[in-house]
Amino acid sequence: MKTQIPSQNTGSKSDTVSEIEMENEVLARIHFETVKKRFLDVNSWELFSGEEKAEFSLRDRNGKLILDEPKIGDFFRIKIPGLHNPTGDGYDWVQVEHLEEEQKGDFHSVYIRVRPTSDPTKPDQATAHFFDPKATSNFLIRREKNIIFAEVHGRNEVPNTEHLSFLEKIRNTLVAVGGMIAGSKFQWKSLTEGLIKNEA
Repeated sequence: MKTQIPSQNTGSKSDTVSEIEMENEVLARIHFETVKKRFLDVNSWELFSGEEKAEFSLRDRNGKLILDEPKIGDFFRIKIPGLHNPTGDGYDWVQVEHLEEEQKGDFHSVYIRVRPTSDPTKPDQATAHFFDPKATSNFLIRREKNIIFAEVHGRNEVPNTEHLSFLEKIRNTLVAVGGMIAGSKFQWKSLTEGLIKNEA
């Protein structure tokens, strides 16, 4: 499954991994179904990542809320605390370009890859995200025997400064550099820990 994650060619990268070991594989299989349900409920990610983190919602090509599991072509609308994005009417946007589930023997995984894009309600405008479209965010959950992992891998993270106003360039550079240094790592660690949490 990891072969689906794009290679690192430019800019920065990040790797965030959380894991939980269950007492046995039967319990791990049961808990993985809970983790999978959380993982595919993008609208609830902020509940798992804690307060004052980014807010996520799943949207269609018209920007309308989707109350379903994500599929290729759908969008994530993201609200970054503090520094809202004027290009996307206050939001950052990414589009789902790859989604895959693999289940074989004692292994089970679900993988989602998203890429910065324009606001789907304004498709002719500039990319509405603090990263350039070269960047991807790769979300992965997997179970190997009795151990469950939740991961976020950022690749080719370059600030988005093309075809934007001076203030938008400054905003994107601040958010991107902050994310590349520590912010996104903190954000993603909260999410991955929340996704695999065993509340039983």
